Amino acid sequence: MILEASRDLCDREGLGALTLRRLGKELGVDSTAMYRHFKNKMDLLSALIDLLFADVPEPEPGRPWRENLATLMRAWFDIYRRHVGLAEAMAGQADDQPRLFALTEWTVHELRRAGVPSADIGLFHQAIYNHTVGYGLVAALSPWMTTPSLRDEQRRIYSALDPAKFPESSAASASLYPDTDKLFDFGMGLLLDAIEERVREAKSGGR
Repeated sequence: MILEASRDLCDREGLGALTLRRLGKELGVDSTAMYRHFKNKMDLLSALIDLLFADVPEPEPGRPWRENLATLMRAWFDIYRRHVGLAEAMAGQADDQPRLFALTEWTVHELRRAGVPSADIGLFHQAIYNHTVGYGLVAALSPWMTTPSLRDEQRRIYSALDPAKFPESSAASASLYPDTDKLFDFGMGLLLDAIEERVREAKSGGR
């Protein structure tokens, strides 16, 4: 109940609204009661983030590694999309929670299934993390990238640029600022393609 109330408060009003005193008020109990469950706000946040990542499904052993990684990354990204008020907290959370350990374990396992050389596992794991969390933060903190009307306005600004000074930008204005979800999937596809290419290089005796 406490974690669900914390999540709902952050979804409505952002991370700044989350205090143990405010949470007690939301639940109709004395704020000191919160300290019987969590020693401070950071302790509460750690438990809350761990709860949010319960929405990420474990990869299916019978599916291709590429499908599993795509599903994993999309589910991870969708947490940011649904809980923008907690985006900064999620991005800053150390990987010291059971479900975050599981997320790393699943990602590394799928990279090994793909045939990624051991020396490159950390590079691709971090690339996956950076892509997913980076886009998650953009979705949460950059409304001009995610709100259709604001994206349209940005395109209009570029289309109105002097073509003598900015010929390429003004000419490409109609395709700039694409849909956030399509952009995430596009970048994810490039990253998964890069994994396949690296595996091919390794099998052919490349670097």
